[in-house]
Amino acid sequence: MARHPLIAFEGPIAAGKTTLAALLAAHLEGDLVLEPFEGNEFLSDFYRDRERWSLAMQLSFLDMRREQMMEIPKPFSRTVVADYSQWKDGIFAGMLLRDRELRLFERLNRVGWGSATTPDILVYLDANNDVLLSRIRSRGRPYELSIDPSYLNSLREAYERATPIWRDTRVIRYDTSFLNLESGEQLNQFFHEITRRIAG
Repeated sequence: MARHPLIAFEGPIAAGKTTLAALLAAHLEGDLVLEPFEGNEFLSDFYRDRERWSLAMQLSFLDMRREQMMEIPKPFSRTVVADYSQWKDGIFAGMLLRDRELRLFERLNRVGWGSATTPDILVYLDANNDVLLSRIRSRGRPYELSIDPSYLNSLREAYERATPIWRDTRVIRYDTSFLNLESGEQLNQFFHEITRRIAG
């Protein structure tokens, strides 16, 4: 790639997106973009009552993520690594919303991301449900404690349904179930796979 690429991470909750995005950005000496989930005032409401708050939560994320990405000067002066992609909002909305709420979201989503830079590489992370749930419990965010295997499976299925929209992006799938962040060898293998894809 002649220009500096955009590398985005996706995958179920607690798969390691933020951690590995940060490590990769440091390894590549690139710019790191982290989704501002703590700023979403509807998030805790959503986990208490998903049906009632799904639309508000998704619209809030759509606005926050779009604004964050649009603030990055283009063309990129360095590689940009983000722990989410422009497709995340649509994937979650397709899983959580129905009928008129979904139609409303899709209209706003098309406008919001219309001029966004498409990721050059999408790193899709996953892990088995026992590992994901253990990580969720260990990080102790109260609003995430209602997440169960059924929700994780539904999210995984939503990502799989979205794979056609990734067809023009290089996708790397990586299972983090047994990833040891203290292992330099494992991390170097992960970094090598990414840099190999960057080089084409």
